[in-house]
Amino acid sequence: MTSAPHPRLTRPGLAVLGVAYFLTTFLFASANVAVPEVARRLAASPAQQTLILAAFSATFATALILFGRLGDNRGRRRVFVAGLVAVGIASVAAGFAPDITSLIVLRAVQGIGAAAFTPQVLSTVQATAAGEARRRAIAVIAATAGLGFCGGQVLGGALLAWDPAGLGWRAVWWSAAVIAWFAAAAARAVPETRAERRLPLDYRGTALLTVALLALLVGLSVGGTLGWPPVSWVLLVVAVGAGAAFWSSQRRGEAAGGAPMLPPSVFAHRPIRVGLLMALLFFSGYGALVFEYALVSEHALGMSPLASGVALVPYGAAFVAVSLAQPGIHRRLGARTMPVGALLNAAGLVALAASGLAAPQVWAWTVQPALILVGAAQAMQFGPLVGAIMGAVPDRIAGLTGGLVSTAQQAAFALGVATLGTGYTALAGGMPAQYAFALILLVHAGLAIAFAACARSLHRAPSTGDTEAPVPAAAVRSRR
Repeated sequence: MTSAPHPRLTRPGLAVLGVAYFLTTFLFASANVAVPEVARRLAASPAQQTLILAAFSATFATALILFGRLGDNRGRRRVFVAGLVAVGIASVAAGFAPDITSLIVLRAVQGIGAAAFTPQVLSTVQATAAGEARRRAIAVIAATAGLGFCGGQVLGGALLAWDPAGLGWRAVWWSAAVIAWFAAAAARAVPETRAERRLPLDYRGTALLTVALLALLVGLSVGGTLGWPPVSWVLLVVAVGAGAAFWSSQRRGEAAGGAPMLPPSVFAHRPIRVGLLMALLFFSGYGALVFEYALVSEHALGMSPLASGVALVPYGAAFVAVSLAQPGIHRRLGARTMPVGALLNAAGLVALAASGLAAPQVWAWTVQPALILVGAAQAMQFGPLVGAIMGAVPDRIAGLTGGLVSTAQQAAFALGVATLGTGYTALAGGMPAQYAFALILLVHAGLAIAFAACARSLHRAPSTGDTEAPVPAAAVRSRR
């Protein structure tokens, strides 16, 4: 039994998917801006402030692959709408949270809702567009990701500065609800698609992956913020053990002809293996850079959240503009797009390190040329990287695309903040913050060079193992 031919993704449908992907990054950026004000009004401890961010990231990351499978089985638009509605409800409730514990719980619910709709964005693009149309769609999605980041910083900062009716941080969460419900109301423009074969849900694998990612993300977040207390190391040990058990269960399940959540045979595709390594390199540097920038601009130099966010607008504009120009860039550079982008990113980071030593009163202006170069270069890395991973995932499990990309993104964000962010904090304890920022940016440049090396190797001739993974026998039996 097979489904009807998948419809073509129209411009209105792509616009709705773009709004949803905007919301994904908006939820991260706006929360980062709001947390200090939440801490002041709700008397949150440093650990609780960390959990406001970690609760969302942890539940978001752990549920992505599961909801990708659900979208494949039940209908991607259906799951997409359910996730948006859930985020809207959780965001309104978070705005009414009476205490810090309630807010942390509601942030976790927000993460689950976001995990439901986010993987459907890329899987719908994969199922409804190919070739040049797919490249254009990915360019739009990448651009909206950059817009969401800047929008979260600027709108969140503006709401905090305006403080309408004394609501402040509560209005930040309500703005996310408006975006979520708008996208849900317009979702009819998104074509409904699903996999041709319904694969059974892997409950054991889901449980093990949830434990592994929760322990990893919370352990890294708590450790990086609180100076690595014993509980953070215990969580990391639990993450390693649960991760090993998860991988073992996936191998046994596929060997027995089942349909595990993350089929190990998918990793026979070399672009997936190298692409996920590149995702870790890219997102760990990206997440840490945003974190370090906020510490320098707001904490060390005394800029307001709004001023700090506005100073990042040219960076975001460069990211968006180059993302939208990506199809034309690809026609000119082809496989060289990502290596060239990564090397330009490294050059921009070195320039940012040098310009960041300017006097505090002109710092925000002096760093702009380097930030613009970094934003443009990162756009040349991000969109093509998503396309490379998408092209390697078989269409029959398209839901895995969004799950893999977003899970790698979340793990890398936490890893980057815990390592590079902690490194910056340690350096800033013994020297001016601007000098510490300059030194850690050189490490970021090294990550960009490593990304360029991986990108060059990504397009070499495939090995004999780079063939599409076989359809699990259980998947065939389940449709008979």
